[in-house]
Amino acid sequence: MKFLKQSGRAKPKVSLILLDWSVRESFHLLHYLGRQDVDREAFEVIVVEYYSRVPAAIERFGDQIDTWLLLEMPGSCYYHKHLMYNAGLVAAKGDICVICDSDAMVKEGFIRTIITEFENNPHIVLHLDQFRNSRRDLYPFCYPSFEEVTGTGCINNVDGQPRGVANPVDPIHDRNYGACMCARRSDLIAIGGADEHIDYLGHICGPYDMTFRLANLGRREIWHQAEFMYHTWHPGEAGVDNYLGPHDGRQVSTTALEALARGRVMPLVENETIRNLRLADGGGQPPQAFRIAPGYTIAWRKEHLRQGQGWASGPMTLKSWNGFVTDRTADGFVAFPRLVDHPAFVRHRSELEIVAPTEAQLQERLSNALPLPLLLAFPAIILVGCLSRALRLGYIYLQQLVHRCMKDSRA
Repeated sequence: MKFLKQSGRAKPKVSLILLDWSVRESFHLLHYLGRQDVDREAFEVIVVEYYSRVPAAIERFGDQIDTWLLLEMPGSCYYHKHLMYNAGLVAAKGDICVICDSDAMVKEGFIRTIITEFENNPHIVLHLDQFRNSRRDLYPFCYPSFEEVTGTGCINNVDGQPRGVANPVDPIHDRNYGACMCARRSDLIAIGGADEHIDYLGHICGPYDMTFRLANLGRREIWHQAEFMYHTWHPGEAGVDNYLGPHDGRQVSTTALEALARGRVMPLVENETIRNLRLADGGGQPPQAFRIAPGYTIAWRKEHLRQGQGWASGPMTLKSWNGFVTDRTADGFVAFPRLVDHPAFVRHRSELEIVAPTEAQLQERLSNALPLPLLLAFPAIILVGCLSRALRLGYIYLQQLVHRCMKDSRA
C-alpha cells in the first residue's frame, strides 16, 4: 500500500471516496468538484486505486485530490470494490462519507446539498440518483451541458427526474444505488464498514450493501428529489469480462438482499482495521494502519475464477440457533446471543460468548449453560425485533405511497 498524497485538511465536513481499478479513462468529476459553491475546506477528495496505476487522466486534476492511495494489489487478483470503500473510510476525516462515480457530472450545489440534507436529517443514509445518456458522440467526454445530458439520448429522464426517483415501481432495481451514496462515517464504522465477503468480488457489489445494513441499524434511506448526477456513455460502462457473484438475475447481490430481509447489521467479513475503529468507538487511527487480509491475494486470483474455482458463493458460516448466532472460527465454533450482534451491544459480546470445538458440542453447551427461562426469552426478543422492523418498513412504505399519491394529484 502506498500514499501518493495525504490530506492536509483539518476538519472537512465531507469526504468523497472515488475508486479506480486501473480501468477509468476519465475523472471529470474532479473538474466539477473544483467549481462547488462551498468553501474548499468543507470537503476532501480521496482517490483509491486498487492496483498501482497512476493514469495521466487523473494527474491533470491533481490539485483537486487530497488523499491518493494505491492499494498495490497484485495484477493477478480480481478487484473488490468493498475493500476500496473500507480503505477510503479509514482515510476519511469528514463527518459525512460520499461514495460516487468519478466519471460523472455534478452541479455547483452538489456538496452544499449533501451537507444541508444531513443538517436537516442527521439519522439518514442519502442517495442521489443519476441521469444517463447513451449518445456515442459525447465520447470521449467533451464537457457537454447538463441540458444536453438530460436531453436527446437520455434513457431515464421522466419530467426532469431520473425514472427511479420520479416513479419507482421497483425501487431496488429502478434506482441507481451505485451513483452516489452518503452516510455518516461514524454510522459506517458502527456497522463494520463494507462487507469484504467473496460474494461481493467483482461486478456484483456496491454501496447498497451498507445502505441496507444502515437501514437495519435504524437509519432512514432517502433519495434526494432535486439534486442528481449526470453520466455520459463510454465503452465498457457495464464492465468487461465481468466476474459475477451471486445475484438476483438483475445484477443486485442476493447476499445484500439477504441482509436486508433478515435485518442483519454487521458484515459477513469485517475488515480488521474497521473492526478496531468500531471497538474504539470510531476513534482515530492513521490511514497507514489499514490492513488487507493476506489471504485475499490467493482467494481472489483471476486464474482461479477463470477456471470456475471461485465462481461459487463463499461459505456462509453464520447461523441462527434458538436466539443465538453461531459462527465457525479458526479454532472451532463460537456462539453469542443475537441481541449483542447489534452495534449498540457489541461491547458485551465477549462476555457472553460460548466456544466449542464442534458445532454439536456448541449446541450442547448452549443448552446446558443457560437456564431454560433465558433460552425461551431469546426467541421472544428476536420476534419483537422482527415485528419492530416490519412496522418500520411498513411506515416507510406508507410514506412513499403518500408522497406518490400527492405527486399524482398535483400532476
